[in-house]
Amino acid sequence: MNPTVFIIDDDPDQVALVTAQIERGRRFVTKGFTRAESALEEIRSDPPDAVVCDLVMPGMDGITFVRRVRELNRGLPVIIATARGTEGDAERALQAGASDFTTKPIDPRSLETRIARAMEQAPKEQLLQSLTQAKFDPHAIIGRHPLMQQVREFIASVGSVPQVSALLLGESGTGKNLVARGIHAASKAAGYRFVEVNCAALPAGLLEAELFGYEKGAFTDAKQAKKGLVEVADGGTLFLDEIGTMAPELQTKLLSFLESRSFRRIGSTREQTVTLRVVAATNADLSAEVGRGTFREDLYYRLNVASQMLPPLRAIRSDIPEIAIHFVKRAAEYFAKPVPEIDADGVDRLTRYDWPGNARELRNIIERSMIFSSGPTLRIVELANTPVAVAAPVEGVVIPRGLTLDEVEARYIEETLREVGGNVQEAADRLGVSRKVLWQRRKQHGLLAGRE
Repeated sequence: MNPTVFIIDDDPDQVALVTAQIERGRRFVTKGFTRAESALEEIRSDPPDAVVCDLVMPGMDGITFVRRVRELNRGLPVIIATARGTEGDAERALQAGASDFTTKPIDPRSLETRIARAMEQAPKEQLLQSLTQAKFDPHAIIGRHPLMQQVREFIASVGSVPQVSALLLGESGTGKNLVARGIHAASKAAGYRFVEVNCAALPAGLLEAELFGYEKGAFTDAKQAKKGLVEVADGGTLFLDEIGTMAPELQTKLLSFLESRSFRRIGSTREQTVTLRVVAATNADLSAEVGRGTFREDLYYRLNVASQMLPPLRAIRSDIPEIAIHFVKRAAEYFAKPVPEIDADGVDRLTRYDWPGNARELRNIIERSMIFSSGPTLRIVELANTPVAVAAPVEGVVIPRGLTLDEVEARYIEETLREVGGNVQEAADRLGVSRKVLWQRRKQHGLLAGRE
């Protein structure tokens, strides 16, 4: 039996014309629709082998239709047709999940070729989809402690809701990135992209360009248009790590985007809309940042629709041995060594240690132990190697924990000057800055004497 192709266009004459042209080739059986909603209902119950859909239609347009189809059937070939045929239309259609793009008036031979090619490619795409999903199993979140069970339940709940905004809280090293990927993998959008953005890595101007993209000529170095990461993540998940560091002016634009899922590239007047899930993460106390006025209250509430505090290791001590064994197996595979057993003393010390760096620190300890161990038993390296105070490069200078970055710098400058007997030039040389820069830093920290 010949493959079935749905033809969707709000113009009945266009539907009749295309179905007649395709039927004449005797390669496909066709069925016409003038409403995308009707075709979508039939796809749910009796899917065809391929779909040709108009881009601009009243009610559900072609872009929305493709996204809905992709939620139901990741591999169904969908070819978008439009009378305009612009590069922007093609890009939007393909980003939404269309298999191909054609222009009107439709050439029946060309369309038949596109349909056949898309159907031939569909099994390969489905195989790639299954391999992609196999890379991460949300049930692989390790631990039997009730707090970890809450995390797994949170992943399942948030993953089941499209276009949700979620917030992950917790200390550094508690696995916020892993949970974000788990949410993506547990969703119907798992076949689309998971895009991670570190908000602390870029200044506000560059971060805005990375997120929303820009048009050619938008600024001096914009020699060609660039797609933003929001567009790249369309259909999937956008993970905003270190959201607490985002500059106030960009917080406003992010809030507007979260409200509407619409944005404009820098230098553009055209508004674009995407369909995606946004997961934000921070180790900061955002409620306290709101109180200090450094984080927008309305953005905090918009992100905090669904939130989860990830427990530190010291709160789930009973799970530490199991997590450690997981890291041992990973390290053994990476270092091409047999999998050893952790000795009883090592398990005891791992369980009693407070892990200020959480799972990231535990992994590092296991990897270090694997490097210096051989044989069937793994001896854990000395945990006391993790200091409670950070020694500065100048001998005898100790910087205690709990200081702000400004306080650390001021303390370091003071101690360096003391070490060199107040010789400003020698202190500048030791610190690797000019005398002028050192003077500016001392002035900033209130360290200048009266006549300086």
